[in-house]
Amino acid sequence: MRLFVAVRPPDDVIAAVEVALAPARRSMVGPKWTTPEQWHVTLQFLGQVPEEAVGDVAHALEAVSKVPPFPIRLAGGGGFPRAERARVVWLGVGPGGDRVAELAHSVNGALEPLGLLPEDRPYHPHLTLARLKVSGDVGPAIEALGTDPVGKAFVVDEVVLYESKVSRAGTRYETVATVPLEG
Repeated sequence: MRLFVAVRPPDDVIAAVEVALAPARRSMVGPKWTTPEQWHVTLQFLGQVPEEAVGDVAHALEAVSKVPPFPIRLAGGGGFPRAERARVVWLGVGPGGDRVAELAHSVNGALEPLGLLPEDRPYHPHLTLARLKVSGDVGPAIEALGTDPVGKAFVVDEVVLYESKVSRAGTRYETVATVPLEG
């Protein structure tokens, strides 16, 4: 199973992202824009995990329940690896981004004993909005997204273990387990 751990914004924030994204979509032709059902802030990508190990992963994630809930707000667009030659357009986490990074670190620590290690690159909390097959300048999309907050602040009060299912119809994510943050 192809798994990842993430935070899902509430529906009203997802709706606000849709509104904010409309000018960016009009500013660029070519990217494969993700759908609202796919929007999340990844804490750790796990990749392929044997089905028989999924229960162990879900159990290990229970350790992050000790993290207290905290508020965040989405704000500011960008591109990976950089706007001029990007393969990804994203919306960042403004206020609370440092707390999301701490939560990701807690997830990493909980899963490391299972041999599930975080990526080597620095962690940057974001919501992926589009992918490009060929690197390109995503400056117009980033400019259209602007730097203002998108949607209202919301409380991160759970982490979700998702399975990513890829098909010809597209990628969809199914919830495998949810861990509430209780502090």
